[in-house]
Amino acid sequence: MQTTMQHHHVTLSPKGDKVETTRELLVQCAAKVAERRAENGPTSWCTSFDEEKGVFYVEALFAGEEAVKFHQQNIQAIMKAFGPCMAAPPATIIRMVFAHA
Repeated sequence: MQTTMQHHHVTLSPKGDKVETTRELLVQCAAKVAERRAENGPTSWCTSFDEEKGVFYVEALFAGEEAVKFHQQNIQAIMKAFGPCMAAPPATIIRMVFAHA
């Protein structure tokens, strides 16, 4: 199955005293994603927290580049609030999906 889908894996490293603030921002992002999913949002979006490393992981699957752009615009206002919370810039890995179910 050939596809133009993209898988995004983002690692967020919050400052030690900003873990809860970061968690709250991610919950806001999840609400925005759910609210506008039918309009061209990611087909899946989830986040988790690694307590040992103190980092959040965000996983998203997009139908294509247009969906990525839509998503970025959708959460843009929330994303601006992440900057002061981060100990390091977000690390994003983007992979093209070759199969999905």
